[in-house]
Amino acid sequence: MATMKALVSGSDGRIGKATVADLRDHGYDVTAADIESRGTWNTQLVDFTDLGQVIGVMQGHDAAIHLAAIPSPEAHTNEVVFSNNVVSTFNVLEAATILGVKKVVIASSISALGYAYRHRYFHPLYLPIDEAHPLLSQDGYGLSKMVGEALAEGFLRRTPDMSIVSLRFTLVVDEGERAWIRPARDKPPDTEAAFGAFWTYVDVRDAASACRLALEYSQPGHEAFFINAPYIYRSDDIRDLLAEHYPGDYPIAEHIRGAVSPVDCSKAQRLLLWSARYNWDGEPLE
Repeated sequence: MATMKALVSGSDGRIGKATVADLRDHGYDVTAADIESRGTWNTQLVDFTDLGQVIGVMQGHDAAIHLAAIPSPEAHTNEVVFSNNVVSTFNVLEAATILGVKKVVIASSISALGYAYRHRYFHPLYLPIDEAHPLLSQDGYGLSKMVGEALAEGFLRRTPDMSIVSLRFTLVVDEGERAWIRPARDKPPDTEAAFGAFWTYVDVRDAASACRLALEYSQPGHEAFFINAPYIYRSDDIRDLLAEHYPGDYPIAEHIRGAVSPVDCSKAQRLLLWSARYNWDGEPLE
């Protein structure tokens, strides 16, 4: 079997670095591409908001994993976040269509649900949240991820034999994040970003394996998946956290209690054969 050649955008970011390493460990021929190099490997310097550059770097590849994005609305204005993320996603899908690349994996986000950076309060329609729950974003970042998934659907109508996967990552945990979580488990700075992600997390190594397994999912069409561990990182009971931050009358499944995550990722387990392997502290899940 020929070695698959995969392009990874955002290769020098947190998920990107772990993904490039994971793919290479599993025998993939990987091209690392980012807007700047952090010296990890021979990164191709590419501005993914420039379609010509994206076509140039994607030529000769079998697949693309698009991780390049502004990862939150916290350091840039709304229009900058939205424009960068939407245009870069369009360009990756447009380049793939032009070049005949049939497999694309896109980094979406739990923020597409709309709770992480909301302007006005609203509660979930039901818990646990799954992929059938509507995306209800109000902010520029969440909207950019919503639009990214809509773009995937649009390009699929144009090229029905493409296989596009959107991975809705939650808080991605590496050593830096672990240092923040440890003191936050009991007395957290409960920011909107924290409770907007429903206190869920995914180890960066698990995020990387989700990218690889999404690349190996070959069914034509577009599928979105939540990617998170089955537990929350807070020490509080999830019922107490929900009562404090998401008051209202909506159905909550009986098993959502204790440390159980209110975001269901069983679809990823079923279709991608992915499951989280690591706890918030980096140790293997029991």
